[in-house]
Order: sequence, then C-alpha cells, then structure tokens
Amino acid sequence: MKKKIYLRTFSWLMGIWLVFMSGFSVFVLSVEKNEIKREFMERARTIGVDVERIINDCQGSEDKKVAIQKELNWKINSLTSYQGYEAAVYTEEGELISSTNEYWTCQYTSHRKGNTHYMGYAVLDPKKWFSAEEVAEMEEYLYGEHHPVKVGDLWRYSLDMEGFWLDGAEVIPDTIRVTKTVADTFNEQGEVASGGGERLEVPVYRSNYVDAGELPYYEHGALQGNRVVTPDGKIRLRSDERQTALREALLNEPIFEEGIEAAIANFMQAPAMEVREGFTYRFITPYPYQSMLNSQDDGSYTSEYWIVTANEFNILTGVLPILSGVWIGCFAIFAFTAGILSAQTWKTFRSREELEQQRRDMTQAIAHDLKTPLAVISGYAENLAENVHTEKREHYAAGIQENVRRCDRMVRDMLELSRMESGGVKLALEEVSLREITEEMMSRYEDVFFTKGIIWAIDGRAGIKADRELMERVLDNLVSNAAAHTAIGGRVQVKITEKRWSITNTGSPVPDEELPRIWQAYYKLDQSRTGSGSGLGLSIVRSIMELHGFQYGAENTEAGVCFWFEW
Repeated sequence: MKKKIYLRTFSWLMGIWLVFMSGFSVFVLSVEKNEIKREFMERARTIGVDVERIINDCQGSEDKKVAIQKELNWKINSLTSYQGYEAAVYTEEGELISSTNEYWTCQYTSHRKGNTHYMGYAVLDPKKWFSAEEVAEMEEYLYGEHHPVKVGDLWRYSLDMEGFWLDGAEVIPDTIRVTKTVADTFNEQGEVASGGGERLEVPVYRSNYVDAGELPYYEHGALQGNRVVTPDGKIRLRSDERQTALREALLNEPIFEEGIEAAIANFMQAPAMEVREGFTYRFITPYPYQSMLNSQDDGSYTSEYWIVTANEFNILTGVLPILSGVWIGCFAIFAFTAGILSAQTWKTFRSREELEQQRRDMTQAIAHDLKTPLAVISGYAENLAENVHTEKREHYAAGIQENVRRCDRMVRDMLELSRMESGGVKLALEEVSLREITEEMMSRYEDVFFTKGIIWAIDGRAGIKADRELMERVLDNLVSNAAAHTAIGGRVQVKITEKRWSITNTGSPVPDEELPRIWQAYYKLDQSRTGSGSGLGLSIVRSIMELHGFQYGAENTEAGVCFWFEW
C-alpha cells in the first residue's frame, strides 16, 4: 500500500509538473521566437539600407546594372557575414542582380597616382578554374587555424595571385601561390604582433586560362576567404550546408516564384515569411528599395529593387540554459513536494489504520473489562433474587457495590480521556510543588508498599506552572503503576530536578519494542488482562503531558523501568 500511495502521488504531481512545464516552455519559446524575428527584421532593414547606399552610388554610371552587380558581388558578402545572413537583390520584374555567394574576395591595386595606390576589389569563383581537390587544398590554407606560442611558430598561410585578368567584377586567375607566415613578436596579451613570411615553392595552382588580349591584366592580388559567424557563434564557410540551403531559398526559381514573389506581394500584411522545422525557424523578408512602395490596382506593391534577406535560427539554443534550469529546478521542487505529500498521505493512512485498530482494540478491551464485573454483578444479583445462601447477603451486596464502582471508574476514565483528547479541557495553571504532590501520592499507596515490602524514596524538589488537579492525576497514575509492577521487596525511587521528574521501580523490564505502545489506550503488557486496572492510566498521563506541552517517556535502566517527564 505504501508503494502504491507513493507511486500514485508522484504520478499525479509529475503529471502536473509536465503540463505546467510544457505550457511554460511553449510560452518561453514563443517569446524567444518573436524576439528573434524582431531582431531579424531589424538586421534585414540594416542590410537593405547598406545595399541602398551601394545602388545609389552607382546611379550615375553609364551601365547602372553592371555597376551595381560589380559592387554588390564582393560587398554583399561582407554586409551579411554577421550572424550568417544570406541576401539577394532583385529588380521589380524579378530579375536577379546580385546575391551572396561562395566567391573569394580579391584585393589589388587598381591604379596609382604618384605614390598613392588605389585599391580595387573583385571576386574569384575558385570552382570555375580549379579542381575540387585543388579548391579543398587552398581552403585548408585559407581557413586553417594556428596557435603560435613562441617566435618562429607558424602563424598563418595566405594565398596570393601572380597575375590575373579582370572580367567585370570577376577575377580570372593566372597563378596562385602560398605564403607561409611565422610569428616574430608578441604583445602583452600573448597575441602575435608581427610576423615574417616566405613564398613557398610548392604548391602552385594554375588556371591554364589563355586570354585573347581583351581583358585587363594585373600582376598581383591577395585573396581573402568567405566566412560567416552564425547565430550560434560558430564560424562557417559560405559554402557549407546551412548557408547553401539559405541561398537556395532565395535563388531557386521555383522558390522565388512561389515564395519570394508571394512575400513581396503581401509585404504590407506579412513582411516576413517563416518556415519551421522542429525548433529551427527560417525567416525570409523582402525590403523595398528606399523604403518606397508603389501600390497597384490589384492591391499588391512594387518597388524598383527588392533586397531579400534570409536567415534561420534555432529558438531553443538561446533559452535552453534557462529552460533546463527551470525544468530541473521545478522537477526538484515537485519531486520534493511529492515526497512530502506521499509521506504525509502515508502517515495519514497509517494513522487511520492505527486509529481503526485502536478502536477495535478499545471495543474488545471495554467488552473484556466490563464483562467480568458485570458477570459478577449479575451472579450476585441472581443469588440475592433467589435467596440463595441468605447468610451471604452482605457479601453479595458488597461485591455488587465494588464491581459497580469498578465499572464506574472505567467509564469515568474513558470519558476523561475522551475529553482531554478532544481538547475539551482548559488548564488552570498555577505554581505547583512536585515534591508536595509526590509525597501525597506515595502516602496514598503506602499500604501497598508496606504489604509488598517495597522501599520507596523521594529525592529533590521543584516547582512548576501547571494544572494542579491534572498533575495530581499524572503522579497518581505513575505511582500506582510503579506500585503495581514492583516485585515484593523491591524499590521505588522518585527523583526531582529543576527540569525533570522521574520514577524508577525495580522489576521486569519492558521489551524495547513495546515501549512506544504502552501509552496507547487499553494497552497492557499482560495480554490476559486479569489486572483490575482500566488500561487507561498511561494514556491519561500522555494526554495531560501533551496538554501542558511537556516531554515524556519511558525507558529501561539498570535500576529498573523509569517513567519521566520534563518541562
């Protein structure tokens, strides 16, 4: 039954915990999703404004479209590298002008004026000119991480072009070589402050492109990689699976026709599309050029250019530490509560069982205790009624009176115990001398002590604030109990200290497992119940002690069985 109670309580509370935490998690994730979406929209607007500036700078060019493409092809990657955004620029008709890409950036000297070098930028698509194995090798050089700790340690590799052609905004390489740089000096933080490099003889990468003399040729150029920092703080390549999937959402024609076009058409009603897969949300939003929209007769909106931005976020990543802490903390609280409730429920169940057992025991005890005196009364009364042994009439009458008094005493004890246990007794507190009451009780049982040859003694004195009448009942019961259970020629010793009263009598010890039960109503060590007591004496003592808030107990000592109470 105990296991069943614990299992039922734990299951019930864990069910509540699961429902509560599920609702809380849904709420937290919803808030996190809305916050991420808000930040996405703000970042998309920032990217849109930056692209606008580039477009505006190209407005005076002879071929505006080509100029915009040339500028955006290398700048759009740097504009979107933070948090791994992908972007594409479309015309009003849906023609793609430029988008983020996997290209490397090439930095070179476009022209000189005196001693002033003017830098130019273009992009290189390595997959167009080199094999997959060569591209992988060059990426190892570009993106490899090294951690120098002393002078001479490898710091980094760089890729340099020895000759290239410029086709619009795109570089056509002639030869690419690797430069190895080692650490020369370190700053106070242990970071490399300067380094020295040397051009490696191998490897050498050649495109084998042959120009017809139509494209401008440049002698030197430095290559830079194309990496992004994603929302989870990881550094990724533009060519990895995540970034590629985002670009495909912007560039694939079917997706554009069904998705981007719909988002543009419904820009005012739903400025961002979202696609969910598990805890990952992909957001796509179109941003109109110069924040200007032209409304159409069909209710749609147009703009000269649309800057479409995409990114995806795992909404669980940011809130997982919080949710984990709350889930674990609430689980601990609910488990602790379940343990307390289970223990309390089990305690209540046991108390009810014990009360039911006490009720049965009490019923049997009352029947047993009343049966003997009632049988005696019935027998004596029958003899008196039939004039049997008329010479014993006085004996019969005395016996009837004695057994009536015995029944009356039992009934009074039952009523008194019931009154105390139900809280129907009000204490009349006063200063009480324990020595005085003890001497009075010992004198009351002096005949019993004398008959059994019991030696008794009282040691010490103390005064307490208590109900005198109830304390007399306590000491009467304890002294009576000691007198009844002390063997012939034994000893009864009462000790009174400043905080404790105790009475010890020689005789057979009480079994340790029985000590907690002797305070129960109608409990007797002598299960044959042949004694004349009601079996309520120690129960009455217990109730009076609890009414006063005193500590009490019984224990076996070397001197005998000791009953005590403290205040």
